[in-house]
Amino acid sequence: MIKRALPAAIAMALTSSYALAQDTVTSSAARPEVEEISVIGRYVPDEKRNTSALSSVLSNEEFSRSGDTNIAEGLKRVAGLSLVGGKYVYVRGLGERYSSALLNGSSMPSPEPLNRVVPLDLFPNAIMDSVVVQKTYSAQFPSEFGGGVLQMRTKKSSDEFFFNIATSIAGTEGTNFSSGFKANEGGKDWLGYDDGTRAMPDLLKQATADGQRLQRRSPYLDTGGYTSDELQAIGKSLKPTYDLGTQSVPADIGATVSLGNYHDIGSTRFNYLAAVDYKNSWDKQEIERNTYKVSSGTDLVRQDSFTYYGTENNVDISSILATNLEFNENHSISATNILLRQSDNIAGQEVGFWGDEKLDSTITQIEYIERELVSNQLQGDHYFPDQHELNVTWRANRSTADRNAPDTREYRYDDIDGESVFNLRADGNVRRYSELSDTSHDYAIDANMVFYGPMNSTIVMSTGYDKQKSERDYSIRRFTFFELGDVVNREGFLSQPLSQILSTDNIGPNGFELRETTRPTDTYAASRSLESYYLQADINFSDRFQLLAGVRQEDYTQNVQTFDLFRPDNVIEGNLATSDLLPGITATYINGNHQFRLGYSETTSRPDFRELSPATFTNPLTGYEVVGNPNLKVASIKNYDLRWEWYFSRTDSLSLGYFMKDFDSPIESVVQPGANSARSYVNAKSANNQGIEFEIRKGLDFLGERMSDFYVSGNASYIESEVTIGVSQQNILTNSSRPLQGQSDWLFNGQIGYDNFNGLTATMLYHYFGERIYEVGILGAPDLIEEPHGELDLVLIREFGDHWKLNIKAQNLLDERKEITQGGFVATGYNEGRKASLKLEYRF
Repeated sequence: MIKRALPAAIAMALTSSYALAQDTVTSSAARPEVEEISVIGRYVPDEKRNTSALSSVLSNEEFSRSGDTNIAEGLKRVAGLSLVGGKYVYVRGLGERYSSALLNGSSMPSPEPLNRVVPLDLFPNAIMDSVVVQKTYSAQFPSEFGGGVLQMRTKKSSDEFFFNIATSIAGTEGTNFSSGFKANEGGKDWLGYDDGTRAMPDLLKQATADGQRLQRRSPYLDTGGYTSDELQAIGKSLKPTYDLGTQSVPADIGATVSLGNYHDIGSTRFNYLAAVDYKNSWDKQEIERNTYKVSSGTDLVRQDSFTYYGTENNVDISSILATNLEFNENHSISATNILLRQSDNIAGQEVGFWGDEKLDSTITQIEYIERELVSNQLQGDHYFPDQHELNVTWRANRSTADRNAPDTREYRYDDIDGESVFNLRADGNVRRYSELSDTSHDYAIDANMVFYGPMNSTIVMSTGYDKQKSERDYSIRRFTFFELGDVVNREGFLSQPLSQILSTDNIGPNGFELRETTRPTDTYAASRSLESYYLQADINFSDRFQLLAGVRQEDYTQNVQTFDLFRPDNVIEGNLATSDLLPGITATYINGNHQFRLGYSETTSRPDFRELSPATFTNPLTGYEVVGNPNLKVASIKNYDLRWEWYFSRTDSLSLGYFMKDFDSPIESVVQPGANSARSYVNAKSANNQGIEFEIRKGLDFLGERMSDFYVSGNASYIESEVTIGVSQQNILTNSSRPLQGQSDWLFNGQIGYDNFNGLTATMLYHYFGERIYEVGILGAPDLIEEPHGELDLVLIREFGDHWKLNIKAQNLLDERKEITQGGFVATGYNEGRKASLKLEYRF
């Protein structure tokens, strides 16, 4: 397909070139360049042009123009990038494991229990300046680079006074101003903090402290535990907050306050910037969910069929304090402190049919999740012009990521002879408390010097050292009420609401007893260490030819300990230690307004924490059992890039690129044979990934003066990949050769914009992704396919004088149904609803 698609793309590019040639304007000579970069921000062709690699450029202004509120939403508009799960970005069809995210140059911890990569929906555009997506590798970056590196840049301290306030209101079709579920709430939920309403009761906390299991004391064995009376008191301390109420869902609201200024103290200047952003939004869901099995041959029959009805309240709070001391024009020290916090209050029910059990059921879920990222960074920049223009930069960073899910409740009622009856099985009622803490430290120093040669040639020599270390702890405690007495035999007793069935009157010898059901693999501790050195040369042989070449040495260690909380000496361990020497080279040829780039590099992909541990654990997000693999190897990747760029005016450009990646021993998620179909990880034999990318931005002034304020821009990517599965999986996976999971064949973004000098901006945006594998099929069942989907948005921005700005957005105007299918049948289907918002800003 690439062989057929590439000529078509070239023809399209050449046709565009001919049509646009009339508007060509000679631009100034290009400055020295670097590697392939995609930047999210205002269209600034010089930034994209003057790098030694491939790049795409957007900024905070472009986030506002496109109506995207966080980094994850904005990145889907970059060529070759797609958004998966609302929080992870796939670069050139490669999963989140193949991209690293850096905040002001430092690695960030993740609040997700199974991922090292930080979710990008945590980062609102209110505190961000720009994002750079570098798609070709260069030696100054960590080598876990298959798709790209995301360089997120926060707003910097200000060189002038400003004070801005903004407020917003929004609504989604089918959500706001309609009836939704409501669970118990705390007094500080609107701030994104639980006030203790969901905290573990003191009696239960004391009983389970220091690794004690909540269980009945044995009269014969010294295994610890508690008496019946003690268990009764502990069980009664858990409030029976199970029932769902209803509420009228209010409008989404938001507010932002930002302030910046500077002060001169002699020859020293002190700059600062502070900003706080608050959002309180709602999401009402109605999701069709079906599972299928192979009946005979390859025919699928529906097994389980449910519809999920849920109401979710999301509170996002972010703040930044950036300060900077400029001692003179050559030396500065800056500090950046960031708090990002998200809380999700979820109440929902799944209503449907269990095929194997021949039962109609209702499963109620109540969950409150807090995610928080705190980053404290100190950076220095020192310039010595008399020492070959020596520039030394350094940074020190400490970041913590936490995830807290207190008192998650889940219970089930079955339809028995037309009556809804509480299910007494061990999994019929569960209360869970989970905590995750991930702390990272990052220390680095970089230096570069400039050397001048004959015929205007220059060499910029760079070197650097980076030390990263992170530690993670995760635990979950599970509790269930078990029946003891004959109270359950009372007529109609099990048909009551659960708050009455498990009321304090029914906790005791004749009713229910609370016991712990925590699993031996529910606790783990992990650490990783990365020590890196690099040497790099950026050589400008002339105004036409540039070469960026470097090599990076990385020494990496990783340790994962999964242990039984009640037998801490019983440790299941996974270890990894590697040492890699990795090259990266990019050549650029400049011919007037045309640039040609060629790149080659070697990079790696390492296992995540739990992927190395042989212990069986349950994925808290999907419910699947997962078994790690201590024999996993580090995957190696060879990357090839080729791109042509044409800058035919000050603001207009066109580019066409081709990329190819060869993987040796890529890490893939697989399904183990057996009744529970547990997930695991293996090194596939090999994989390859290739594609073409096309980008264009063109003003429409050539159509006449009336069209001088209009422009069109867009990008399209065609990507294909193939994974070759090892012999051990060929009898399990339905397809022994398939595309990469999560990779779309086609990606497209288009914009039509209007921008005049009277303060009016209008943008219509369309985003499309082609079909992609959601989950790999096993034992004859087809792969689950996420169907193609398109979104159309409209954004209007109007400035009134020097102070007021109005932003109006209409999003998801097409409201196409999102579907995941298996063999042509719907496995998951839902509509997100159209959304409208209004934001008013005042600038003092």
